[in-house]
Amino acid sequence: MAKTYDYDVVVIGAGISGMVSAVTANSLGKRVAVIEKEKVGGNCTNFTCIPSKALIRISHVCKEMAYLRQLGLETSTTGVLSARVVMPHIRSIVQKAYEKDLPETFERIGINILIGPASFIDSHHILVNHRTYSSEKFIIAAGLENVSYLTNETLYQLDDLPGSLLILGGGVDGLEYASAFGRLGVETTVVEMSKYLLPMIDRELVIKLQQILENDGIRLLTGAKAEDFSLDNNRVTLTYQLEEGGQGKIRADCVLVAIGRKPDLDALSLDTAGVKYTSRGIITDNKLRTSARNIFACGDIVGPYQLASTAEHQGIVAAINAVSPIKKKVDYRNNAYVIFTDPPIAYLGLTEKQAHTKLGDKFNVYRFDYNNMRRALIDGIQDGIAKILTDRRGRIIGAHIIGESAPEAIHEFQVIKALNQPLHKLHSATHAYPTYAQAIVGRATQLAFLDNLGLKIIPGLSNRLHLARERLAETEPTSTNSHITRINILVESESTSDRPLAIRAVCAYGKACIIDLPTELTNHDEEPILSAYVGNRSQESQSMILNFSQVTRMNGLGAGMLIKLAAKSRRIGRKIIGFGISDGMKNVLEVTELDQAVSLCENEKSAMELVGIRESINSISCPEVFLDTQHWAMPVSTLSVPQMPRQARNLNVQGRRTVGPVNGFGQMWQKIFHLRIKDASITPEQAIAVLKAHFAAFQPSFNTFYPSLKGIQPGEIVLIESMTPGGPVATGVMILYADDLSFSFITPQGHPESGIVSFSALRKDEMTIVQILGLARANDPLYEIAFRTIGSKIQSKIWSHVLTSLALHLGVPANITVKQTCVDG
Repeated sequence: MAKTYDYDVVVIGAGISGMVSAVTANSLGKRVAVIEKEKVGGNCTNFTCIPSKALIRISHVCKEMAYLRQLGLETSTTGVLSARVVMPHIRSIVQKAYEKDLPETFERIGINILIGPASFIDSHHILVNHRTYSSEKFIIAAGLENVSYLTNETLYQLDDLPGSLLILGGGVDGLEYASAFGRLGVETTVVEMSKYLLPMIDRELVIKLQQILENDGIRLLTGAKAEDFSLDNNRVTLTYQLEEGGQGKIRADCVLVAIGRKPDLDALSLDTAGVKYTSRGIITDNKLRTSARNIFACGDIVGPYQLASTAEHQGIVAAINAVSPIKKKVDYRNNAYVIFTDPPIAYLGLTEKQAHTKLGDKFNVYRFDYNNMRRALIDGIQDGIAKILTDRRGRIIGAHIIGESAPEAIHEFQVIKALNQPLHKLHSATHAYPTYAQAIVGRATQLAFLDNLGLKIIPGLSNRLHLARERLAETEPTSTNSHITRINILVESESTSDRPLAIRAVCAYGKACIIDLPTELTNHDEEPILSAYVGNRSQESQSMILNFSQVTRMNGLGAGMLIKLAAKSRRIGRKIIGFGISDGMKNVLEVTELDQAVSLCENEKSAMELVGIRESINSISCPEVFLDTQHWAMPVSTLSVPQMPRQARNLNVQGRRTVGPVNGFGQMWQKIFHLRIKDASITPEQAIAVLKAHFAAFQPSFNTFYPSLKGIQPGEIVLIESMTPGGPVATGVMILYADDLSFSFITPQGHPESGIVSFSALRKDEMTIVQILGLARANDPLYEIAFRTIGSKIQSKIWSHVLTSLALHLGVPANITVKQTCVDG
């Protein structure tokens, strides 16, 4: 005879997930009871979703009131915030929401509500208010326990807004409250232990939010650990410890703790029911079944997301699985997430950094700035960014929006992603103009449609599609794929330096042109020197004589400039001679192999005699200065790796010598990659420091770097393993030069290329420009064809990936341009 129970399903917890479970099971004809120890509605109705969004709405109205004057709407009375009305208003909204879910409304449809704390007796019996109830199945949807200090449960009991507020925790809740209270005129400080806010969200959006909140007067203190609280004259003082060292103190009227809460499970006696759990919550499988086969769980105590939408989804799945023989798996792949700050953030899927790590450059980014949106212009709300990511088939892998109407616009992307359709399929669904949905979703689908069209039309007809794309996007092109232009010879200056070279040249009897080099050679552009040479040339046969006596500083870019200068001179049959060489300069010329391209003389007289001139010109009369070589590697006869990583192969480094682009075979090519960073807060020094610190991590998946233990320091060896179309390549480079603004690598003998690659950053036109300049030839005749075809593409992929990784780490758009030039044909 089958056992009989009081109920078919008992749900523990009357929050969103619990009540959805109860209603679902009840609709399937089951006898259902819900146990709640406090109030129906749970955290969402009473403490989080409803009251917090009401507070945010009030702050939003407060912001709009401040905007009235700009709209020309002046009234005889000034709108003043009545702080003592705010909290009672929010409590009234909560009460209205609660009245929609009174226990009687559920009793009327056959669901019994049992008020009081619950405790399992065994897997089929539970004790509530000293009475035992039995059930065939249980669904645990309990909430999170209360904590001390002001929390989202006690916050709305205040009668007035505080003058100042300290929020402990910079997560979603903390930033939502900070945004709301900051807009309401409360002096607000957020203290977050982690160095980075909201690490799960696209970095560019987080930085944008930080800038907006800070502009609103909200203080964001990251990398700060709370150490001690004290109370003095009814004000709280927090002492905190900074991650980089040092302490600080903050005083405020109130403290709001927003660092998460623990599952409230202790009173349930889960062990007696055979339910396994941890400090994070109840353990379930992908069907939400616990370790007790007749008990399921859902909501915040299960995770992985403490969201009302996730709780609803889990509630339905848990109820169906509890009463149906056909079990359904819970699926989070198409979740959409919203953070209700001002402006709000909405997102789904992979961030751009995650997509870059997972797919390399095999994805598209459609990016839209609110500054260019007609609706945002009309509303005067132009702080925002939207980014939509698709794979090469056009299917959405991520969407990220910060700005007005982001919570609404994200759902169209969620639907198309859930249906597993390419973005361009939505193109035929026109969007009303002007709306945010049209400016984001509509434009993205149009661009995706053009991209898809470009793959199918007759070759040659798609070469102007980029113009349509740029017009529709109403912004600068931000294609993930780099565009490479090839010209036969460098004909114009490509300098990005903010310190142009000042060149002085003297013609000597038509046989030579003496060029006085400046004190700093830190620019890759050889055109100023060539221009000075050509402008002073009276005979075709004259040589170029370089005066090094004033040079006190030179980096890898300067060395590359001299290499190109020597190559061009040799190509037209002209000698290049140098004098005024200090001992430090001799070492630099030797380690870069420039001593093999430039004829070195002790002084000007010797240089003049070399071209057949017996008289001295004395182009500049000054004592010889000495080159600062502390950032340069010293010349070595052979390379040595002091400590070989266990997992690295070493085929072409140990015992080899360095070989730069002075030697090698075939044409010399220059390839320049630029990342333009418009965020004025990021300095060139910061960009290079991040690039050095994460250089190995920024490599594409097929390219593994093994830096030395000392990091990027002059003379150190970096080992490389790369999977190329021709098979694995194990090699390495030596760090030729490194300072705070640049560093350079030089290849060893046996490397596929003979080259120097320099990484640098500078400030120009209120931007930080990060540059990678590669200067190389093939290492031997066998590699010449591969170097021009495969090698060039691999190099572009590697350095574009590195700069994209840097941009995503810094949280800025990856605006990368590439130009390739044949320096010596």
